[in-house]
Amino acid sequence: QEDLAYERDLLRSLLDNVPDCIYFKDLQSRFILCSKALADRFGLASSEEAIGKTDFDFFTEEHARPAFEDEQEIIRTGRPIIGKLERETWPDGRETWALTSKLPLRDKHGNIIGTFGISKDVTALKLAETELQKARDAALESTRLKSGFLANMSHEIRTPMNAIIGMTGLLLETNLTDEQRDFAETVRVSAEALLAIINDILDFSKIEAGKLNLEATDFDLCETVESTVELLAERAQSKGLELASWIHTDVPTQLRGDPGRLRQVLTNLIGNAVKFTEHGEVVVRVTKDYETDTHAVLRFRVSDTGIGIAPSALPRLFQAFSQADGSMTRKYGGTGLGLAICKQLVELMGGQIGVESKLGEGSTFWFTVRLEKQPSATPKLSIEEKMARMAGLRVLIVDDNTTNRQILHYQIIAWKMRNGHAASGPEALEILRRAAAAGDPYDLAILDMQMPDMDGLTLAREIKKDPRIASTRLVMLTSLMHRENMQTLKEAGIEACLIKPVKQSKLFDCIANLFLLPVEPVKTQAIHPTPQKEAATAPITSNLYHILLAEDNAVNQKVALRQLKKLGFNADAVANGIEVLDALERIQYDIIIMDCQMPEMDGYEATRRIRQHEKTEAALGKNPKHVHIIAMTANALQGDREKCIEAGMDDYVSKPVRLPELEAALRRAVAILEGKKSAPGSSPIAETLDDEILDPTVINGLRELRQPGEPDPLAEVAELFIGDTPPRLQQIETALKNRDFQNLAALAHSLKGSASNLGAKQMANLCLKLEKAAKTGDQEQSMGIAAQIKEEFDRVKKALELEIQKDNIQSE
Repeated sequence: QEDLAYERDLLRSLLDNVPDCIYFKDLQSRFILCSKALADRFGLASSEEAIGKTDFDFFTEEHARPAFEDEQEIIRTGRPIIGKLERETWPDGRETWALTSKLPLRDKHGNIIGTFGISKDVTALKLAETELQKARDAALESTRLKSGFLANMSHEIRTPMNAIIGMTGLLLETNLTDEQRDFAETVRVSAEALLAIINDILDFSKIEAGKLNLEATDFDLCETVESTVELLAERAQSKGLELASWIHTDVPTQLRGDPGRLRQVLTNLIGNAVKFTEHGEVVVRVTKDYETDTHAVLRFRVSDTGIGIAPSALPRLFQAFSQADGSMTRKYGGTGLGLAICKQLVELMGGQIGVESKLGEGSTFWFTVRLEKQPSATPKLSIEEKMARMAGLRVLIVDDNTTNRQILHYQIIAWKMRNGHAASGPEALEILRRAAAAGDPYDLAILDMQMPDMDGLTLAREIKKDPRIASTRLVMLTSLMHRENMQTLKEAGIEACLIKPVKQSKLFDCIANLFLLPVEPVKTQAIHPTPQKEAATAPITSNLYHILLAEDNAVNQKVALRQLKKLGFNADAVANGIEVLDALERIQYDIIIMDCQMPEMDGYEATRRIRQHEKTEAALGKNPKHVHIIAMTANALQGDREKCIEAGMDDYVSKPVRLPELEAALRRAVAILEGKKSAPGSSPIAETLDDEILDPTVINGLRELRQPGEPDPLAEVAELFIGDTPPRLQQIETALKNRDFQNLAALAHSLKGSASNLGAKQMANLCLKLEKAAKTGDQEQSMGIAAQIKEEFDRVKKALELEIQKDNIQSE
């Protein structure tokens, strides 16, 4: 009896003092017991007054009915309801919120005889949450409005910048003093840098405002990835970095999506990797996460051996206007917007982005994208036939870089060839000789040019000197920064040369060309272009024409400008049709390369307005200039061509734009324009160089390295050579006087390398002779050769100054 009384006291103490509402109900959902807190909530003098009543006596029907149905469901099923948020409405119009749990009430035999529950008043929390939601919505709306404003302002922001760049370009084509040209070039470079930052900000704003739409066009994944890597190769190689890409063999490559935005993400990640890496390598890998009949989810990984990122900085990386460390901005520059834009673009493409990094060891940025597969994405029979015919070829890869060997290994194996690999020249010679002795020689050796101890050129000569392995065919891999004289490579027995990073498609075509001739024409950088072959296609007189490029995608714009630069054209760039019309009001452009799909005003409408303006001018008796418009279309379908013609365009090229197609279109444009006006007389300086002084292939190779907004590499290297050589010649003279033959040989060797890099063949040969004479200690012969070198340098200097002067005239 005492125990029962004690338990009753405990229950009463709980019901009278706990601040939460506790109740017990019978099978009809009538109260049989409740806490003091609930009685107070109901406005009752005591809890006994609630006995026999239901929720309908205290709440409105809106709350009482669902509460009653919940309790009856518990009685029927025995399943409790835990942590349910309920909106309570009262007869006097009040609204409160409660977090409640309801359970079945059972007797000592386990039979359900009602329900009981406990609820907590969370009205204050709910009101705070509502206010917080309102504040958040207001903040988001404010951000959206600001972003929308920036997105809509893109035309107004870019127009004056385009005017500055365009007018500065015209200024640079006039006669200026050296100081004035330097000032104008500084303005143009700075304006282009500022425009790049503005484009980043506008891109970010458009994404935030929901105004950035992705394209859905067919593209080749290999071409997109490899052309992006190729775009950044020179920057990487100038820092002495290995830059490579590898697309796994099971990855579908014929896809549909937005290649421009995919290229934009890759460019940012690879560019960052190169920027923050001083030694080692940057590798791009593409693998498949999974695929269905219609779609594929691909994973891209950009790994570097750079400075790495501190763990504390990782959470901030993909936030807008944020960098891993404030000191990074001071040292490396940047707005901190690139990764934020990448994150949003990747999410728009149905993927995710992330990073793995160790401070001081390097980083791997990865992202996934979901892409549609092209319906007709099946391998071409001709490729299958080539693979079948080349299956079983034995290929040796020689490269001191482990990553490069691994990538080439997977590519060779995927083509059903047999692969071996070596990390050095001596190891390669041993492997080749061992295979030949076993009766299973290697058919092909792919050699890296830059290797320690024994470089690729030396290795090639050693291979060709040994009759046991001389039949092995040789392909050289070299960087833009270390290209050897083509004749030198040919003499060493090398049949083809590929520029690193090596594209899978180019490597395949190169091997096919070597072993399946005459099936396919050469598609690699040929080793033996003769001057007669090069002269077969006359160069375009590019400096006579003003070109405007209209392309809204910043990455595609950069690629097109670089292609034009490689063809010898300077061009101004705008981002939509409205900006095209604005630019034409300021500058009389001869040629417009017009993207058909652009925001605000597309290429078709812009062309129609240009043609209408020309008609109006003609009707007024004026003599309007017909602007030659080349369309850039995503597809070369019959309907697209008709649409271009209907709009008034003169020609078209298909996207992605390839250099030969662009050059052909420009040649057609120039031919038409030449028929409408006579070209000015050729400059007396526009004469070919004497091949005995400079190798034109080397000079042209340096010209190909030009990038918009950056110093002319030919002028830069030539001026360095002209300034650096006289002190070297003085050192050679001093070494001769002191009979210091060891130092003399070293000086001759060093000068030989510098002369070779500029194509000064005769001077390089004389340096080689001096090096040999010094090694034999022949004082008289060395003095005679040194005098010849001095005379040859005077000829080389004049030839280089002539080349620089010719470039300056062509850019005016």
